[in-house]
Amino acid sequence: MGAFANPKIKTDCLGDIDTPTVEELQKMHWSQYILHACNGKLTSISVEKNWLPRDPVVNPQGVCVALGRDDTVYVILPTMICKSSDGGRTWNSYQCTDTNGAFEILNDGTFIRLFGGDINQPVIVQSSSDEGRTWKEISQIELPKDHSGGVHWVLCCPDNVLVCAVAVADHVFESVDNKLKLLSGKGSLRTYRSIDGGKSWHNPADITDWGSEGGVTLTASGKLLAVVRYQRPILPEDPPDLEKRTGSISAGWPYKHVFLTDSTDQGLTWKNFRQLTTVFGQTRGYPASLNNGIIVVIHDTRYGPGSPGSRAMVSYDDGITWSNEVYYMDYTTFTGSYNESVVLNDGTILTIAASSQAGNSWEAVAGNTDLIAIRWKPVNTIDLQG
Repeated sequence: MGAFANPKIKTDCLGDIDTPTVEELQKMHWSQYILHACNGKLTSISVEKNWLPRDPVVNPQGVCVALGRDDTVYVILPTMICKSSDGGRTWNSYQCTDTNGAFEILNDGTFIRLFGGDINQPVIVQSSSDEGRTWKEISQIELPKDHSGGVHWVLCCPDNVLVCAVAVADHVFESVDNKLKLLSGKGSLRTYRSIDGGKSWHNPADITDWGSEGGVTLTASGKLLAVVRYQRPILPEDPPDLEKRTGSISAGWPYKHVFLTDSTDQGLTWKNFRQLTTVFGQTRGYPASLNNGIIVVIHDTRYGPGSPGSRAMVSYDDGITWSNEVYYMDYTTFTGSYNESVVLNDGTILTIAASSQAGNSWEAVAGNTDLIAIRWKPVNTIDLQG
């Protein structure tokens, strides 16, 4: 399915029921349940929620989660790392510095961090043997000349193969009538692989032009499913009504949506790039995969319908099709809330949602953002329909 294809499922009114009211979402946010819309009904689903220690500078886009051995969970924040050894029920924290970047944990417990990538500068790869308290550089990833790069995720496959995603860009814009017009270049999301614990990186493979953010999961079938923020300007070959088709609310930018893509060879190649969300501003998603073929993608919703916050979509066939249902995970006054999830050994999804009630500006939410650990599982819609 191409970028211009029309997804079969529309994400503006999943579950065939209107978005819950602000009052319903606010009450849910502070309670031990999430809301599930399916078959025209809105149901409360009991979950466990626990609040993490608050980082003094984190904002709703500052969450990064890594799963270690024995279900140990680490949440990496700007000035601290939070750790849970009981599946997200209780948390302690320790101070750290320079925790920006993408993180993963090798099978032996070694932390791997990738960051940087300014114009004509490499991506830096570091390792830590003391849970992120101290770091040493182990390699670099060279980017194309005159390009910048941002690292968005890194995954450790079962055989310790690392796959990382870097958004590489050389685009130049100009402002015309208060609109950005592309003059030259583009942005591309590509992956690199390492088979030696991050000491060297090879096999660059393009996922798509104009991609960034998101995450990746290893599915039950063994493929990688990557979730991509697809956001781009109007291009010369676009049809004249593309912005109307995509519901754009930003002139000159037809796409600001979540897309998906697959790799069946651990990131050597990517295929089946396809659209997931159909509402402009459902922008950044993050996946989690269960061992029974169920995949969850939780995405932000920035501009409606309904209030901003995180919403979870579900696939029961390894990401091929998506169910007409939705879980409302949190409420925020900021334009969207980011989250990341890991799956524990018993099949529980642990979602770390970053949201704020402090207002709708970067100044208001910096240091006024809650990190909420939500322990949950999708319900079986077959039982609901029966």
